[in-house]
Amino acid sequence: MGTIGSSLTSPVTTVSSSNSSSNSGSTSAANSSSGMFTGASAYSADLQNVISRAVQIASLPITVMQSQQTSLNAQSSELNTMDGLFSNLQTAVQGIQTAMNGSSFQSDISNPSVVGATLGDGAVEGVYSIDVKDIGAYATSMTAKSWDATESSPGKPDTYNLVIGNKLYAINPADDSAASVASAINSQYGSLVNATVVNVGSSATPDYRVALQSTTLGAMSLDIQTSQGASLQKQQTAGSLAQYVVDNSGNTVTSNSRSVTISTGVTLQLNSSDPGNPVDVTVTRSTSALSDALTSFAGAYNAVVKEINGQRGQSGGALQGQSILTQLQRTLSGISTYSSTGQISGLTDLGLNLNNDGTLTYNQWTLMAADIGNSSAVTGFLGAADTGGFLQSVTTALNNLEDSSTGLLKNAETAMQSQIKDVGDQITAKQNQVAQLQTSLTNQMAAADAMISGIQQQYQEISSMFSAMDTANQMYAK
Repeated sequence: MGTIGSSLTSPVTTVSSSNSSSNSGSTSAANSSSGMFTGASAYSADLQNVISRAVQIASLPITVMQSQQTSLNAQSSELNTMDGLFSNLQTAVQGIQTAMNGSSFQSDISNPSVVGATLGDGAVEGVYSIDVKDIGAYATSMTAKSWDATESSPGKPDTYNLVIGNKLYAINPADDSAASVASAINSQYGSLVNATVVNVGSSATPDYRVALQSTTLGAMSLDIQTSQGASLQKQQTAGSLAQYVVDNSGNTVTSNSRSVTISTGVTLQLNSSDPGNPVDVTVTRSTSALSDALTSFAGAYNAVVKEINGQRGQSGGALQGQSILTQLQRTLSGISTYSSTGQISGLTDLGLNLNNDGTLTYNQWTLMAADIGNSSAVTGFLGAADTGGFLQSVTTALNNLEDSSTGLLKNAETAMQSQIKDVGDQITAKQNQVAQLQTSLTNQMAAADAMISGIQQQYQEISSMFSAMDTANQMYAK
């Protein structure tokens, strides 16, 4: 205020408190309500500069935090990109696992009329021989006399017992019709026996019977008995077990099913008997399926490598200098340099060659030669996600990054979002502080401006009065 006061042309000895108070109040109210200072004194611009400068200085931390927030958002976006690329790599590894399972295997059967084949997980290449001695038979029976197709007499239905072997099972049909009895048997005991209603007569003179057939091969008695124990069925086929010999072992194997598993992932269907004439089942893996899977793996791996490389150097990305890059690179390095003992000892033996920039180049002909020459060595090297080999190693490494609760990338993304929120909260709090400072300074400067304006007005009045007196004195002196 000393600086402002010294600029006045004449000293001021008195100040009108009523005028000053009035101007200050009206100006302060106007300025505080608008949030901007617009004074009436000759120094209002200077006072506004004071406010602007103070707000600018107080806002400097906000600028710094906003810059930090922008940087964190960019890092978060890049982490999301990395997450997606590593997830793609995870999917590609699962594709290799699928190619190693039964879906990528194929079978060649020397006599398909005798044997069919279904390949599943765990199948391995090889030649399997099976001599089907007997495909077995299902036990069957049929009611000895006609059974009404529909309920013959209304009222409470009779009770029946289903006999399978030496066991009795209660039947609760809706009525006494053949259809209801068969339906009750199928709904209650369909896993043990199949019941059907057949017409052994003509359309003109129908003769309905209830036929039973066991769901498994082997000798067993099938019957339907009344509540008094009277038998209604007549056994037609006693049933027998299937019999076969695998790989000329001399051991006859029996089965209560025509679907038999002779090796892990290799299930054969016995279509007909042909004793003494073994059928050869040759199981091979489709090299093309594995080759396609390795092509996808190389592409997904290279996409991650290029993204990480793009974060380094003078024009590096948002994660430049972050320690997580080193951890991600270490994971990739462990994948590409995985090795084991055996004829296939590394990815190079499968056609995956490591380049100087960290990417992989895939040569399908190398894989084809390795798979044709020693497919068991290829299988041994790759292994499986839950048993060992390359697939277990890479699956574990990627799970360490991608696990929803413990994965490095997932945790980094969560932590980054937390940081962004914290900085956002700090910016909001600081903006509120600056707004309060601006309001307070505006009110103070408005009061000061009102006081200065009042002083200026009084100065003008006094100056005019002395000027008038001086003019009058000069006139009277003449």
